[in-house]
Amino acid sequence: MKKYIYKLYAFFLFDRKTMGIIFFVPIIMFIFAMFLILFIPREQTGIYNNLIVIQGVYIPFSCWCLMYRLSEMYQEGALETLIPYYSKHLFNDFLRYFVINILGVFLLCTIFIVKYGAHQLSALNMIHFIILVLFYMFFGTSLMVLIKNIEISLTVIVIYTVLEVVTLGEFMPWPHIFLFDPPIWEPTLSKKFTILFISVFVLLCITIVFIRRGDRKPK
Repeated sequence: MKKYIYKLYAFFLFDRKTMGIIFFVPIIMFIFAMFLILFIPREQTGIYNNLIVIQGVYIPFSCWCLMYRLSEMYQEGALETLIPYYSKHLFNDFLRYFVINILGVFLLCTIFIVKYGAHQLSALNMIHFIILVLFYMFFGTSLMVLIKNIEISLTVIVIYTVLEVVTLGEFMPWPHIFLFDPPIWEPTLSKKFTILFISVFVLLCITIVFIRRGDRKPK
């Protein structure tokens, strides 16, 4: 167990050294979301906006470190050397960042519950947060393996997220992944969850297929 923990620490330390200061961006966004929940006064009707903060401020950065890790493959001349390594460690990379992201979500939810009470947070919200983390992580990895450029990939994610949050999902006729009102299990919500599940599966497949395709290229 001690050896495994040290190995995990070594992986995170390696990512921090290769990414530099941008490694801490998700942590900064976590602190920012926590600040908004704790210190921005809300009327009773605006309490749910804190859950929108978790969705639209913290969770989109779930993809950050994993995307930068994959981006190293697409630096000039690095693909053939690095893709066998990243292909081999993709699951472990995903799992360690997924656990970190979920811990961040649970901490923000705990802060929300302490301030406003458990009755303000639905189990549907928690399920939605977990699926949303998966969506953003695989959305990021699929963009990376398709576009092969970290700046363009992040721009796509930022534009999509900002348009969704600022317009409350009413601007573009694409599938809307956020919940801007307290969830009630109904056909519309079940359709949204179904779309999210399918999207996560498709994005996962895209990531795996394109990484394995690169790994199988003749040396």
